[in-house]
Amino acid sequence: MKQILPLIRIQLLEFLPVKALRNTNDDAARKRARKRLTSTLVTFLACVYMAVAYSMPMLSTLNETNFTVVPALMLAMAAVLGAITTLTKAGQVMFSASSIDQLLTLPLSRPTVILSRIFSLYYEELLINAGVVLSAGVCCQIRMGAYLSPAFWPVLILTTFLAPLIPLGVGGLAGLFVAMLTARMKRKNIFTIIFSLLFLAGVMVFSFNTGTLFANMSAVADAMSAKIFSIYPPARLFVSALGGDWTAFLLFAAIAVALLGLLCFAAVKGFTFFYVAINATAEAKAFRMGRQKQTGKLLTLCKKELKQKLNTPIWIMNTDMGTLMAILLSILLVVTGREPIMEVLEAMSPLDKAPGVLFGLVIAAVQCMSLSATASVSMEGKGLWLIKSLPIRANTWLRSKLLVSMLPPVLGGFVCSLLLTIAWRLPVWNVPVMLGLSVLFAWAFSVVELALGLKFARFDWDNPAEVVKQSAGVLLGMLVTFLVVGAGIALVLFLGPLGAAAMCVLLLVIALPIRLVMGKRSEKMITNL
Repeated sequence: MKQILPLIRIQLLEFLPVKALRNTNDDAARKRARKRLTSTLVTFLACVYMAVAYSMPMLSTLNETNFTVVPALMLAMAAVLGAITTLTKAGQVMFSASSIDQLLTLPLSRPTVILSRIFSLYYEELLINAGVVLSAGVCCQIRMGAYLSPAFWPVLILTTFLAPLIPLGVGGLAGLFVAMLTARMKRKNIFTIIFSLLFLAGVMVFSFNTGTLFANMSAVADAMSAKIFSIYPPARLFVSALGGDWTAFLLFAAIAVALLGLLCFAAVKGFTFFYVAINATAEAKAFRMGRQKQTGKLLTLCKKELKQKLNTPIWIMNTDMGTLMAILLSILLVVTGREPIMEVLEAMSPLDKAPGVLFGLVIAAVQCMSLSATASVSMEGKGLWLIKSLPIRANTWLRSKLLVSMLPPVLGGFVCSLLLTIAWRLPVWNVPVMLGLSVLFAWAFSVVELALGLKFARFDWDNPAEVVKQSAGVLLGMLVTFLVVGAGIALVLFLGPLGAAAMCVLLLVIALPIRLVMGKRSEKMITNL
């Protein structure tokens, strides 16, 4: 215990460097501490905004008997995202980070080192859970305060600290084996991405079985509860505990602690096994000099950007998750069938006569909810000097980043539009309309996020997660995305087809001036990085 507490404290101070900011006189150290603290605060505020934006509209349609579905939804959402994130980074953080070998040279036991690394994963999960779960609780207090049980807030606060242990245990165990299995593969980063995406797809396909999502609008809350419980079974215990069932809460706590204990046991007892396997490299690497083809500068930069992205699994998982979810949503809509969905649209949407436009907007918005073009600038890291030294225009470099950022949403939009048009026998003009919406959304949000990436560039990172998940620019970009998409939904609900047109105009009004300024001042922007 005496050994583990200082390491836990160091991990906490790295996550919230308030003391470093207050006590150091080194300008560079203060700058790093400010960036880290800003990233943490922006992450928390983004989670709060997301929880409030979803919770308040839902609570306005629910009653005193089913309002607990809202905090359960927030808990499940944080758990799924946390498990996927932990899966992609657990192996690296616990066994192959650069600091592991340094810690092992100190007079510290292996369990101490492993537990300190697990705490570094726990803090991020705790921040996300605190943002979404507590915010949902505040929304419930505002809307349903008279119906809250005495156990509501104690359970909510205790769950905030316990809930991160479940995705940490599940994602951590899966992540160790994924990292071990892919360590000797020559394309191990691509295989890690594939395994992670299959894990996400499996969760979504297993959870959203057909027949209940649009079956009966009068039972939407019950149907939603069933889906949440299938995605995240502990949510059922959580809902019971919010109503005052402390036995259910104790069972929830026991599950959380057991999963954490299982992860710790596996990591400690199998330390040598995982350390050797995860840090292994592919053997018999062969170098073959192929014929070199001369390509344009833009295409060369795009290939370089795409290769860098494919070699960073956590980048793929955070930026392209929306495209996978949009494709899964389209498959779900096709399997559910057109008739039940059209019945729902006639009751709640002014665009029921133009399903292609409506679902084009939905698919485009879902794909861009996780778009993080801001990360692409900072991902250059300490190799930025190489880009500056190349005989290329700065605007060409920016165009390559925009194109690579747009590629997954555009391809996803084409797949979704073709799938829905063929399956629902819509007029053929729906394909270019839906694809056009995906292109417009992808371009507009990529432009805005790239501008934020240039403004909040960070090149002194040690782990890609610092840029992809914890950068202030990335989180501000997500916040802008949520705000614009929320405004677009309001326009569509109130204005119908005119609202869809207004949404497109809004995107152009926001993104076009930014792109023109970026193009004009690109040389100065890149020089000042």
